Amino acid sequence: MSSRVLILGASGQVGSALQQTAPARAVVAAHDLDQTDIRDRSAVTRAIDDARPDVVINCAAFTNVDGAESRPDEALDANGVAPGLIAEATQAAGVRLIHLSTDYVFDGCAHIPYKTAAVPAPINVYGATKLEGERRVLAGAPDSVVVRTAWVHSGAGANFVRTAVRLLSAGKPMRVVDDQIGTPTRAAHLAVALWHIADRADVRGLLHFTDAGVASWFDVAVTVLETLDGAGQLGDGAMVMPIPSAGFPTAARRPQFSVLDKHESWAAIGYLPPHWRQGIIESTHELMNA
Repeated sequence: MSSRVLILGASGQVGSALQQTAPARAVVAAHDLDQTDIRDRSAVTRAIDDARPDVVINCAAFTNVDGAESRPDEALDANGVAPGLIAEATQAAGVRLIHLSTDYVFDGCAHIPYKTAAVPAPINVYGATKLEGERRVLAGAPDSVVVRTAWVHSGAGANFVRTAVRLLSAGKPMRVVDDQIGTPTRAAHLAVALWHIADRADVRGLLHFTDAGVASWFDVAVTVLETLDGAGQLGDGAMVMPIPSAGFPTAARRPQFSVLDKHESWAAIGYLPPHWRQGIIESTHELMNA
């Protein structure tokens, strides 16, 4: 295990989970945007100089998929340009970089899970800016690791599970799309995978990591409903109704199918995560008890 790790984007879902799951032998410096603005080259360099890490894990990003459509420059600065600055800084310092990306680099037209070698073709601004970040990271620090993940959730931060718990526990009906297919990923499981990667200096390049299995957003909402019901916290009148994506228009287009092929990556990481349902149940319980 690399003994010193700098986490950028420490207050987000994954950054928080990394701190909660950190091995006892790891010395962690956790910086959020207030401490280190990843868009500022000098700030990134200073953070690396101060922390003297063996590994930098970049979780910081502009993650508002719909908001990126109206704020493309802001999304590009955070998701595309900044990761390149971090890569250059880590390369200059001789520090290993692990960078997070997304399933949304793909167009969703496939019918089988996307391998890491599949050709990206993003259909929204968020995906395009994250793809630019991938390219800049791998160009600026060729020994770095880019981890694509999907549908991240936890008991903290803004995510679909939080929304579902809030609505369903209050007895509100939900209309949820059932034709967007991917894999929900609990932030804590992703964090464990990232610590495994930090411990494997020979791992480099593109990896795919999500929880196991395949789901629609409707499947996720039903799992939240069943979990709340089992705990006696489902509100009267709560229900989940499936609808097509056309019935729930959003500013950004979403891939219809963004399942990632993780088998080679799971083997490289040395960690097989739980099924997505287990992750949703865990996050739902966290939110119920918050």
